[in-house]
Amino acid sequence: MKLIKSYEKVIVFGFVFSILLMTQAVIFAWSGHEVYTYFLAKSLNAPLDKLVEITPYSYKETRLYNTKYYYTDDFAGQRKFFDPLNISEFPEDKPPVDGKIPAFQILSIYAQFPDFGMDEGLNLSPMQALIGNSQGVRHMRYKLGIIEAFEGDKSFLYFVDMSKKAFEKRDEYWGYRFLSYALHYIEDLFQPYHESPGTFWEVLTSLFDKKVMKMLNNAHYTYDNYLVYLLVYSKNREEVVKIIEKTPARYVSKNYEKLINEVMMYSYSKFPQVHSELKKAFGDMLYERIPEIEDFKKLEEEGKLDKLYSVTKDIIVVMTGTIKGFLEEYLKSYQK
Repeated sequence: MKLIKSYEKVIVFGFVFSILLMTQAVIFAWSGHEVYTYFLAKSLNAPLDKLVEITPYSYKETRLYNTKYYYTDDFAGQRKFFDPLNISEFPEDKPPVDGKIPAFQILSIYAQFPDFGMDEGLNLSPMQALIGNSQGVRHMRYKLGIIEAFEGDKSFLYFVDMSKKAFEKRDEYWGYRFLSYALHYIEDLFQPYHESPGTFWEVLTSLFDKKVMKMLNNAHYTYDNYLVYLLVYSKNREEVVKIIEKTPARYVSKNYEKLINEVMMYSYSKFPQVHSELKKAFGDMLYERIPEIEDFKKLEEEGKLDKLYSVTKDIIVVMTGTIKGFLEEYLKSYQK
Protein backbone atom coordinates (compact mmCIF):
# COMPACT_ATOMS: atom_id res chain seq x y z
CA MET A 1 0.00 0.00 0.00
CA LYS A 2 2.82 2.42 0.86
CA LEU A 3 4.50 1.57 -2.44
CA ILE A 4 1.30 2.40 -4.35
CA LYS A 5 0.91 5.69 -2.51
CA SER A 6 4.53 6.60 -3.23
CA TYR A 7 4.01 5.79 -6.91
CA GLU A 8 0.91 7.98 -6.97
CA LYS A 9 2.90 10.82 -5.42
CA VAL A 10 5.51 10.49 -8.16
CA ILE A 11 2.77 10.66 -10.79
CA VAL A 12 1.23 13.76 -9.21
CA PHE A 13 4.59 15.46 -8.75
CA GLY A 14 5.64 14.64 -12.28
CA PHE A 15 2.36 15.94 -13.64
CA VAL A 16 2.61 19.18 -11.68
CA PHE A 17 6.20 19.63 -12.79
CA SER A 18 5.22 19.03 -16.40
CA ILE A 19 2.59 21.72 -16.06
CA LEU A 20 5.25 24.03 -14.73
CA LEU A 21 7.53 23.44 -17.69
CA MET A 22 4.79 23.61 -20.27
CA THR A 23 3.36 26.93 -19.12
CA GLN A 24 6.53 28.98 -19.01
CA ALA A 25 5.77 30.21 -22.53
CA VAL A 26 3.49 33.17 -23.01
CA ILE A 27 1.00 31.72 -25.47
CA PHE A 28 -0.32 28.21 -25.93
CA ALA A 29 -2.85 27.97 -28.71
CA TRP A 30 -3.35 26.93 -32.28
CA SER A 31 -1.90 29.70 -34.42
CA GLY A 32 -4.13 31.20 -37.08
CA HIS A 33 -7.51 31.04 -35.33
CA GLU A 34 -8.66 34.00 -37.41
CA VAL A 35 -7.76 32.34 -40.75
CA TYR A 36 -9.26 28.97 -39.85
CA THR A 37 -12.47 30.51 -38.47
CA TYR A 38 -12.82 32.71 -41.55
CA PHE A 39 -12.82 29.78 -43.97
CA LEU A 40 -15.13 27.82 -41.69
CA ALA A 41 -17.61 30.67 -41.24
CA LYS A 42 -17.70 31.51 -44.95
CA SER A 43 -18.61 27.92 -45.79
CA LEU A 44 -21.22 27.53 -43.06
CA ASN A 45 -24.83 26.78 -43.96
CA ALA A 46 -25.99 29.95 -42.23
CA PRO A 47 -26.64 33.57 -43.33
CA LEU A 48 -23.41 35.04 -42.01
CA ASP A 49 -23.06 37.65 -44.76
CA LYS A 50 -25.80 39.67 -43.08
CA LEU A 51 -24.74 43.07 -41.76
CA VAL A 52 -24.77 43.47 -37.99
CA GLU A 53 -24.88 46.81 -36.21
CA ILE A 54 -21.94 47.43 -33.88
CA THR A 55 -23.23 48.00 -30.35
CA PRO A 56 -21.48 49.14 -27.16
CA TYR A 57 -20.47 46.64 -24.49
CA SER A 58 -23.07 46.56 -21.71
CA TYR A 59 -22.50 43.34 -19.76
CA LYS A 60 -21.78 42.47 -16.15
CA GLU A 61 -19.52 39.44 -16.25
CA THR A 62 -18.52 37.01 -13.53
CA ARG A 63 -15.24 36.08 -15.20
CA LEU A 64 -11.96 37.65 -14.07
CA TYR A 65 -9.89 39.34 -16.79
CA ASN A 66 -6.72 41.31 -17.17
CA THR A 67 -8.75 44.43 -17.90
CA LYS A 68 -5.81 46.16 -19.56
CA TYR A 69 -6.23 43.72 -22.44
CA TYR A 70 -9.94 42.97 -22.32
CA TYR A 71 -10.85 45.34 -25.13
CA THR A 72 -14.53 46.03 -25.70
CA ASP A 73 -14.29 48.56 -28.54
CA ASP A 74 -14.76 47.38 -32.10
CA PHE A 75 -11.57 46.92 -34.12
CA ALA A 76 -12.94 46.03 -37.56
CA GLY A 77 -10.59 47.12 -40.34
CA GLN A 78 -7.48 47.23 -38.13
CA ARG A 79 -6.17 43.62 -38.22
CA LYS A 80 -5.42 44.11 -34.52
CA PHE A 81 -5.93 40.58 -33.25
CA PHE A 82 -4.34 38.63 -36.10
CA ASP A 83 -1.69 35.99 -35.49
CA PRO A 84 1.82 37.42 -36.10
CA LEU A 85 2.59 34.52 -38.46
CA ASN A 86 -0.41 35.34 -40.66
CA ILE A 87 0.86 37.23 -43.72
CA SER A 88 -2.11 36.27 -45.89
CA GLU A 89 -4.99 38.39 -47.11
CA PHE A 90 -7.34 36.35 -44.97
CA PRO A 91 -9.53 36.90 -43.17
CA GLU A 92 -11.20 39.85 -44.80
CA ASP A 93 -11.14 42.78 -42.40
CA LYS A 94 -12.84 45.78 -43.92
CA PRO A 95 -13.80 48.89 -41.93
CA PRO A 96 -17.46 49.19 -40.84
CA VAL A 97 -19.93 50.75 -43.26
CA ASP A 98 -22.60 52.86 -41.57
CA GLY A 99 -21.64 51.25 -38.26
CA LYS A 100 -22.21 47.70 -39.50
CA ILE A 101 -20.04 44.68 -40.37
CA PRO A 102 -20.90 41.16 -41.62
CA ALA A 103 -21.49 38.46 -39.02
CA PHE A 104 -18.70 36.28 -40.49
CA GLN A 105 -16.26 39.15 -39.96
CA ILE A 106 -17.12 39.36 -36.26
CA LEU A 107 -16.57 35.63 -35.85
CA SER A 108 -13.25 35.63 -37.69
CA ILE A 109 -11.43 38.80 -36.58
CA TYR A 110 -12.05 38.15 -32.87
CA ALA A 111 -11.26 34.42 -32.94
CA GLN A 112 -7.62 35.08 -31.98
CA PHE A 113 -8.55 37.74 -29.39
CA PRO A 114 -8.28 35.53 -26.24
CA ASP A 115 -4.56 35.09 -26.98
CA PHE A 116 -3.86 38.82 -26.70
CA GLY A 117 -3.57 39.16 -22.93
CA MET A 118 -7.03 39.00 -21.39
CA ASP A 119 -6.24 35.70 -19.59
CA GLU A 120 -2.71 36.63 -18.50
CA GLY A 121 -1.48 37.91 -15.14
CA LEU A 122 -4.43 36.59 -13.12
CA ASN A 123 -4.83 34.55 -9.95
CA LEU A 124 -7.13 31.73 -11.05
CA SER A 125 -6.27 28.60 -9.07
CA PRO A 126 -4.12 27.25 -6.21
CA MET A 127 -2.05 25.34 -8.78
CA GLN A 128 -1.09 28.63 -10.36
CA ALA A 129 1.58 29.16 -7.72
CA LEU A 130 3.36 26.27 -9.43
CA ILE A 131 2.73 27.13 -13.07
CA GLY A 132 3.01 30.92 -12.99
CA ASN A 133 0.82 31.45 -16.04
CA SER A 134 -2.93 31.99 -15.93
CA GLN A 135 -3.35 31.84 -19.70
CA GLY A 136 -2.43 28.17 -19.67
CA VAL A 137 -5.10 27.55 -17.05
CA ARG A 138 -7.85 28.85 -19.32
CA HIS A 139 -6.74 27.50 -22.68
CA MET A 140 -5.90 23.88 -21.88
CA ARG A 141 -7.32 20.82 -20.13
CA TYR A 142 -4.45 18.53 -19.29
CA LYS A 143 -4.86 14.84 -18.59
CA LEU A 144 -2.09 12.48 -17.53
CA GLY A 145 -3.34 9.16 -16.22
CA ILE A 146 -5.89 9.84 -13.50
CA ILE A 147 -4.77 13.44 -13.04
CA GLU A 148 -6.60 16.31 -14.76
CA ALA A 149 -5.99 20.05 -14.59
CA PHE A 150 -7.00 23.39 -16.10
CA GLU A 151 -10.28 24.74 -17.38
CA GLY A 152 -10.28 25.22 -21.15
CA ASP A 153 -13.67 23.48 -21.23
CA LYS A 154 -15.11 26.01 -18.78
CA SER A 155 -13.84 28.85 -20.97
CA PHE A 156 -15.80 27.51 -23.94
CA LEU A 157 -18.97 27.01 -21.90
CA TYR A 158 -18.73 30.46 -20.33
CA PHE A 159 -18.62 32.31 -23.64
CA VAL A 160 -21.37 30.20 -25.17
CA ASP A 161 -23.50 31.29 -22.21
CA MET A 162 -22.51 34.95 -22.66
CA SER A 163 -23.36 34.69 -26.36
CA LYS A 164 -26.80 33.31 -25.47
CA LYS A 165 -27.43 36.20 -23.11
CA ALA A 166 -26.50 38.71 -25.80
CA PHE A 167 -28.68 37.10 -28.47
CA GLU A 168 -31.60 36.84 -26.05
CA LYS A 169 -31.50 40.61 -25.53
CA ARG A 170 -31.34 41.01 -29.33
CA ASP A 171 -27.76 42.25 -29.26
CA GLU A 172 -26.47 40.41 -32.32
CA TYR A 173 -23.06 42.08 -32.36
CA TRP A 174 -22.09 40.81 -28.91
CA GLY A 175 -23.87 37.54 -29.53
CA TYR A 176 -21.45 36.88 -32.39
CA ARG A 177 -18.45 38.40 -30.64
CA PHE A 178 -18.82 36.28 -27.50
CA LEU A 179 -19.42 33.30 -29.78
CA SER A 180 -16.12 34.05 -31.52
CA TYR A 181 -14.35 33.83 -28.15
CA ALA A 182 -16.05 30.49 -27.50
CA LEU A 183 -14.81 29.21 -30.88
CA HIS A 184 -11.26 30.08 -29.86
CA TYR A 185 -11.43 27.77 -26.85
CA ILE A 186 -13.07 24.83 -28.60
CA GLU A 187 -10.48 25.13 -31.37
CA ASP A 188 -7.74 25.16 -28.73
CA LEU A 189 -9.08 21.97 -27.19
CA PHE A 190 -8.81 20.18 -30.53
CA GLN A 191 -5.03 20.71 -30.29
CA PRO A 192 -3.67 17.47 -28.75
CA TYR A 193 -0.92 19.28 -26.84
CA HIS A 194 -3.68 21.10 -24.98
CA GLU A 195 -4.72 17.75 -23.53
CA SER A 196 -1.34 16.21 -22.67
CA PRO A 197 2.18 17.65 -22.20
CA GLY A 198 4.00 14.48 -23.26
CA THR A 199 4.14 10.76 -22.67
CA PHE A 200 4.09 9.54 -19.08
CA TRP A 201 7.77 8.61 -19.16
CA GLU A 202 8.80 11.86 -20.84
CA VAL A 203 7.06 13.79 -18.10
CA LEU A 204 8.89 11.80 -15.42
CA THR A 205 12.21 12.14 -17.26
CA SER A 206 11.70 15.89 -17.54
CA LEU A 207 11.93 16.07 -13.74
CA PHE A 208 15.65 15.43 -14.05
CA ASP A 209 16.51 16.29 -17.64
CA LYS A 210 16.12 19.89 -18.82
CA LYS A 211 16.67 18.82 -22.43
CA VAL A 212 13.51 16.73 -22.34
CA MET A 213 11.73 19.62 -20.68
CA LYS A 214 12.76 21.92 -23.51
CA MET A 215 11.81 19.35 -26.15
CA LEU A 216 8.27 19.03 -24.78
CA ASN A 217 7.88 22.79 -24.65
CA ASN A 218 9.15 23.20 -28.22
CA ALA A 219 6.98 20.34 -29.49
CA HIS A 220 3.89 22.09 -28.15
CA TYR A 221 4.84 25.38 -29.81
CA THR A 222 5.70 23.63 -33.06
CA TYR A 223 2.32 21.99 -33.40
CA ASP A 224 0.62 25.26 -32.43
CA ASN A 225 2.33 26.89 -35.40
CA TYR A 226 1.68 24.00 -37.77
CA LEU A 227 -1.96 24.97 -38.35
CA VAL A 228 -1.15 28.50 -39.50
CA TYR A 229 1.66 27.04 -41.62
CA LEU A 230 -0.84 24.77 -43.37
CA LEU A 231 -3.31 27.63 -43.88
CA VAL A 232 -0.85 30.25 -45.12
CA TYR A 233 2.49 28.80 -46.29
CA SER A 234 2.17 25.10 -47.12
CA LYS A 235 2.18 23.60 -50.61
CA ASN A 236 -0.93 21.77 -49.34
CA ARG A 237 -2.69 25.03 -48.47
CA GLU A 238 -5.38 24.74 -51.14
CA GLU A 239 -6.21 21.20 -50.06
CA VAL A 240 -6.49 22.27 -46.41
CA VAL A 241 -8.75 25.21 -47.25
CA LYS A 242 -10.90 22.93 -49.40
CA ILE A 243 -11.20 20.47 -46.52
CA ILE A 244 -12.44 23.26 -44.25
CA GLU A 245 -14.88 24.53 -46.87
CA LYS A 246 -16.22 21.14 -47.97
CA THR A 247 -16.37 19.21 -44.69
CA PRO A 248 -20.08 18.88 -43.79
CA ALA A 249 -21.50 19.66 -40.39
CA ARG A 250 -21.58 16.68 -38.03
CA TYR A 251 -24.38 15.91 -35.63
CA VAL A 252 -23.24 17.09 -32.20
CA SER A 253 -24.80 16.98 -28.76
CA LYS A 254 -26.98 19.92 -27.79
CA ASN A 255 -25.60 19.44 -24.30
CA TYR A 256 -22.53 21.63 -24.65
CA GLU A 257 -20.80 20.21 -21.60
CA LYS A 258 -21.05 16.76 -23.17
CA LEU A 259 -19.90 18.19 -26.50
CA ILE A 260 -16.74 19.77 -25.12
CA ASN A 261 -15.94 16.60 -23.16
CA GLU A 262 -16.17 14.61 -26.39
CA VAL A 263 -13.85 17.12 -28.06
CA MET A 264 -11.28 16.71 -25.29
CA MET A 265 -11.50 12.92 -25.39
CA TYR A 266 -10.97 12.91 -29.16
CA SER A 267 -8.02 15.29 -28.97
CA TYR A 268 -6.46 13.29 -26.14
CA SER A 269 -6.78 10.12 -28.21
CA LYS A 270 -4.84 11.74 -31.09
CA PHE A 271 -1.95 12.89 -28.92
CA PRO A 272 0.23 9.74 -29.15
CA GLN A 273 0.20 9.74 -32.95
CA VAL A 274 0.74 13.50 -33.31
CA HIS A 275 3.53 13.52 -30.74
CA SER A 276 5.27 10.55 -32.33
CA GLU A 277 5.14 11.95 -35.88
CA LEU A 278 6.19 15.42 -34.74
CA LYS A 279 9.29 14.04 -33.04
CA LYS A 280 10.14 11.90 -36.08
CA ALA A 281 9.80 14.88 -38.41
CA PHE A 282 11.72 17.50 -36.44
CA GLY A 283 14.09 15.24 -34.54
CA ASP A 284 16.88 16.86 -32.55
CA MET A 285 15.74 20.34 -33.57
CA LEU A 286 13.07 20.16 -30.86
CA TYR A 287 15.78 19.84 -28.21
CA GLU A 288 17.33 23.11 -29.39
CA ARG A 289 14.68 25.51 -30.64
CA ILE A 290 11.21 26.07 -32.03
CA PRO A 291 11.22 25.44 -35.80
CA GLU A 292 10.74 28.45 -38.05
CA ILE A 293 8.61 28.68 -41.18
CA GLU A 294 11.62 27.89 -43.38
CA ASP A 295 12.18 24.70 -41.39
CA PHE A 296 8.60 23.63 -42.05
CA LYS A 297 9.02 24.35 -45.77
CA LYS A 298 12.27 22.39 -46.03
CA LEU A 299 10.92 19.34 -44.23
CA GLU A 300 7.71 19.45 -46.24
CA GLU A 301 9.66 19.45 -49.52
CA GLU A 302 11.68 16.48 -48.27
CA GLY A 303 8.48 14.58 -47.51
CA LYS A 304 9.26 14.42 -43.80
CA LEU A 305 5.97 16.05 -42.79
CA ASP A 306 3.76 13.68 -44.80
CA LYS A 307 2.64 11.51 -41.89
CA LEU A 308 2.18 14.49 -39.58
CA TYR A 309 0.11 16.13 -42.30
CA SER A 310 -2.03 13.02 -42.66
CA VAL A 311 -2.98 12.83 -38.98
CA THR A 312 -3.47 16.60 -38.83
CA LYS A 313 -5.89 16.44 -41.77
CA ASP A 314 -7.92 13.91 -39.81
CA ILE A 315 -8.06 16.31 -36.86
CA ILE A 316 -9.04 19.23 -39.09
CA VAL A 317 -11.89 17.21 -40.61
CA VAL A 318 -13.29 16.24 -37.21
CA MET A 319 -12.73 19.72 -35.76
CA THR A 320 -14.38 21.42 -38.72
CA GLY A 321 -17.36 19.07 -38.87
CA THR A 322 -17.90 19.37 -35.13
CA ILE A 323 -17.69 23.17 -35.02
CA LYS A 324 -19.94 23.51 -38.07
CA GLY A 325 -22.45 21.19 -36.43
CA PHE A 326 -22.33 23.22 -33.23
CA LEU A 327 -22.65 26.57 -35.00
CA GLU A 328 -25.45 25.61 -37.38
CA GLU A 329 -27.57 24.18 -34.58
CA TYR A 330 -26.75 27.00 -32.17
CA LEU A 331 -27.45 29.83 -34.60
CA LYS A 332 -30.85 28.45 -35.64
CA SER A 333 -32.28 29.77 -32.41
CA TYR A 334 -30.97 33.31 -32.76
CA GLN A 335 -30.66 34.36 -36.38
CA LYS A 336 -33.44 36.63 -37.61
